[in-house]
Amino acid sequence: MTQQYYDEIDIADISTDSGGELYKPQVDTTRRCCFAAANKRKTLDAVIAEMEDEPVTETKLNLIDLLCIGVGSTVGSGVFVLTGQVLPIAGPSASLSWIFAGLACLLSGFAYMELSARLPTRGSCYTFSYHGLGELWAVIGAFCITLEYGISGAGVARNWSQKMGSFLGEDYRRTVFFYFGKGTWEPNATPAELADPYARTDDNYIDLSAAFLTAGCTLLLMGGLSLSKALVNFMTLLKVLLVVFMVICGFAGASENIVESGEVFAPGGITGIINATTLLFFGFIGFDEVCCLSSKAKNASRTMPLALIGTLGIAALVSFTAQLAISLISEPGKASDFGLAFDKKGWTAISWIVRIGELILLPLVVLLSILPQPEVSAAMSVDRLIPSIFRKQSSDGTFMWGLALTGLVALTALALACPFSILWNVISLGVLLSFNLSNASLINIRYGNGGAVCQPWVAKLVPTIFVFSMAAGYMNWKGIFSVLLAGGNPTILSWILGPLFTLLTVSSTIHLACRYSQQPEENQGDIFQAPLVPFIPVLAIYLNSTLMAGIEWRDHLVLLVLLLAWLLLYLLYPCLARARSMEVCPPEASE
Repeated sequence: MTQQYYDEIDIADISTDSGGELYKPQVDTTRRCCFAAANKRKTLDAVIAEMEDEPVTETKLNLIDLLCIGVGSTVGSGVFVLTGQVLPIAGPSASLSWIFAGLACLLSGFAYMELSARLPTRGSCYTFSYHGLGELWAVIGAFCITLEYGISGAGVARNWSQKMGSFLGEDYRRTVFFYFGKGTWEPNATPAELADPYARTDDNYIDLSAAFLTAGCTLLLMGGLSLSKALVNFMTLLKVLLVVFMVICGFAGASENIVESGEVFAPGGITGIINATTLLFFGFIGFDEVCCLSSKAKNASRTMPLALIGTLGIAALVSFTAQLAISLISEPGKASDFGLAFDKKGWTAISWIVRIGELILLPLVVLLSILPQPEVSAAMSVDRLIPSIFRKQSSDGTFMWGLALTGLVALTALALACPFSILWNVISLGVLLSFNLSNASLINIRYGNGGAVCQPWVAKLVPTIFVFSMAAGYMNWKGIFSVLLAGGNPTILSWILGPLFTLLTVSSTIHLACRYSQQPEENQGDIFQAPLVPFIPVLAIYLNSTLMAGIEWRDHLVLLVLLLAWLLLYLLYPCLARARSMEVCPPEASE
């Protein structure tokens, strides 16, 4: 399937000695092998071969199934948590922030729509980057996807366990939580509370219920797609019905006139709306999950773009109406949630329905977070980046070993013992980086550099624009916009560097669009075309980078350390494996 792809690696430096036996130079061979592999692109033929080699099963995902997966993974914390958290920042005008955040997300969504139609196979950002940018970028994309889905799923399991502990009380927490290491307490904690580990405010604890939930979701997925998709569709329907119930009750119990004046509707003004938009953008994370499941979709080239735009549209509509509803029943200027707001109105029964419904439906997010992880692992395994065991499938197409190793072992261990207080922002950084990689991949593919470099100058220009736009986003937000919004005065250096990188981004993008022509790939047929390439993808990279700049440098450092460890594994496994395979290849292979 992909053997021809790897046979193209340059092995001209391997020669034979006078005895006819293969001779391998002692200097630099492994290094050159690694460098060649890191810059190699995955051809369209290799992608098509993967699609054709997919086992034929009766269970396929139609548009409704994909919408349920997308909506089920996207509509969650945004409605249940962020709608209340954002009230002190923007008040009722946060409903507009949901629309603006959805539009910002749509800019990257265009890239996913076209790429999922062009490359309807497993892997999402990993495969897009492999085809459009090269192997090294694909490995970084796989790291980002693992953060977005597998690792975040373990974090959601711990979050569900915390909510369960708050709902069931102290006895439950003492049964399933076991604290370790140094802890933190409230500043005004009493001596008795300081002596009680269960009064701690940190998350350094063993969580048995989170581990059991993660393992249970993995076992359910190992039962096959036919079983899990029926459950996903049912629970997604219940989740949407619960949100509709919350919205109806919110409008029915309205006690605040949110349009009384401009100050009431938007107490934070334009600044509040902007700050709320940056926060609520993360409520759309998960919309791209359906791209990881392209290989299991019916008529993927047509249904994937529809599933993506449908997921974003439904998520934006649901979140917008939920924001209006909670604004109508919450005290102005204070954080809240639907359960608390209904409690304050004396609607105890409705509050219990909301809280119990959230506890029942939150495991759906865990299930959907684990679902794409074996697909990504299998794609990497097919490309010889991780062991072959990850691509072994059962008769119904389930990656049993991949699920067992990633879900039952790795993710269950993370849910059991990993503190997630610092990882949430790291996960957000990884998601935004994956968006940027997909946008850059689309630009390169449109200009004929998918699978092979046909326009070398474009292949150099795209990473340059990538760096310029990310630098502009960081410089403008860190040095100018965030300072102005806080009432400060930006430094002269910020006023110089921010506009400079913005000018470089705009000028280089215009140069790309005017100087070079786009080259459509062969055998693509009639597929969705993202509008205004390269301008919209570059704008998306800039906006995503601006959002990344709003996250603390400490979280950036954690992301960098984790990424370097991931890249070290990449170097140790596949490059050395390729070097060994080159040592045993027959002499005529180098001809």
